[in-house]
Amino acid sequence: MNIVKSINSRLNGIRQDFKSRYWEYGNYFKDQVVWEQSILFESFGGLNFQGNPYYIFKEIFLNNKYKEYDLYISHQCPEKLKEYLNNIKLYDNRVKVIKIHSDEYRRVLSHCKYLINNVSFNMNFIKKTEQVYLNTWHGTPLKCLGRNIQNDPFECNNAQRNFLLCDYLLAPNKLTRNVYENDYMVRGIMHGQIKEQGYPRNSIFFDQNKRQSIKKRYGLEGKISIFYMPTWRGTANGIDDVDQVSEMERLAKELGETYKVFVKFHPAMQKEGAKFKYCLNMPDNIEVYEFLNGMDILITDYSSVFFDFANSDQKIILYQYDQEQYYKSRGMYSEVANQLPFPIAFTYEELKQYIKTEESTIYTEFKKQFCPFDSLKATEESIQLLMNLPEQVIGRMPVDLYIIDFLTTDEMLLKMVEKIKNKNFRFVFIPKRSNKRFSNITCFDKIDYLILYPNSKLTIKERIIYLFSALVNTKKHLYYMKREQKRLWGATDIGHIYSKTTHVPIAVKAQREEWPNYL
Repeated sequence: MNIVKSINSRLNGIRQDFKSRYWEYGNYFKDQVVWEQSILFESFGGLNFQGNPYYIFKEIFLNNKYKEYDLYISHQCPEKLKEYLNNIKLYDNRVKVIKIHSDEYRRVLSHCKYLINNVSFNMNFIKKTEQVYLNTWHGTPLKCLGRNIQNDPFECNNAQRNFLLCDYLLAPNKLTRNVYENDYMVRGIMHGQIKEQGYPRNSIFFDQNKRQSIKKRYGLEGKISIFYMPTWRGTANGIDDVDQVSEMERLAKELGETYKVFVKFHPAMQKEGAKFKYCLNMPDNIEVYEFLNGMDILITDYSSVFFDFANSDQKIILYQYDQEQYYKSRGMYSEVANQLPFPIAFTYEELKQYIKTEESTIYTEFKKQFCPFDSLKATEESIQLLMNLPEQVIGRMPVDLYIIDFLTTDEMLLKMVEKIKNKNFRFVFIPKRSNKRFSNITCFDKIDYLILYPNSKLTIKERIIYLFSALVNTKKHLYYMKREQKRLWGATDIGHIYSKTTHVPIAVKAQREEWPNYL
């Protein structure tokens, strides 16, 4: 039974590989062509077009300085997004909305000069040196990220990879910077720049004219407007046993006509086009933060939106009815959780009480710590950063890689760390090939590591050449290795590569050395 399952798993992997057409990225990388006046925007894996990429796009679209630029947007539903952009007057012949992961998408991603993303590009993408990649990320974390994600120390793989690829990585505060450097382990090996500056999406909260315009446009004048924006708990071990939709209906009914309660649920929580009797869906003809700017009260739970909305000096209530379970399942950063200035409701009755209670909404110390760079000019600053020549850290020591391709323990790994702690190094784990070898390791939060999956991204022709090449260290092998290293680790300088076996992925094979005696 296990053999059949293994075969089916491998066949499924092959099918997915062919579906992704990963080899096209290798072919496009060879041509070394870059379209100078072109920008690709991607937001949340193409699921929507919101947040930082949207605000940068909007500013560039409206600025005549960039009228000669081609503006590409990747999206799951291109026609729907075209219609939306056209309705809000952000669409003309410069704008090209493309289907994410399509043939056109692979061509555009491989050739656009400027790349903007708030999550990550797929594992097959190989960034060219001439491309400029700005990763804005999508919020200050409350929940643990990177190697601190509960029960899955390898989930950080593609985010870590994208941070190593990018030229600029935005950090709205020191906490976020520390998460990048420590929990995603890019400190000392990332050649791009982590830039502490304001989030483009937060610039809207400094525009009072637009706030009043939203209130007038949606009939909110003379009303107390509430926006409920919870975190999706779909992967949190099924701990969400509260019917949030019904609760918001009840809340809107009991608060009465003085209030207007808007909700934005994850699509899985309500049917598309579903209408409520008392509360209201967020309008679909406006970007979420533009609408949020018109609100008087934000109700959320663990979402990073409360960091952003604090800039508005409007009321924030955290509805954490499952706090103990959620923190246990996800983990959280205590330096944030222990100093939140917002009231926390654990029950529906507490929530309703906090809504009606007059409280200070001047979050001076909180903003000083978590929103120090946000301003009306944040979007403009990000564009200036993008359009300048990319800065790269110079003088970095090459990083030595120690491939853990053998049975080991926490004690052995920590002893190795002690012996090489003065070197610039990373352990390299190969999850798919060696899952069982790592099942007993619990010290991932105490070691710095990279993840290297064994499925190298060579074209079919390259695989044949590689397999039948007589010499291991031929020019072809070196080229394949360097390209794989660039795909995986960007401009990171690789020093020595040590392993105990010769059976290692192409990304390290031609540079591999015998395991050192000092370990």
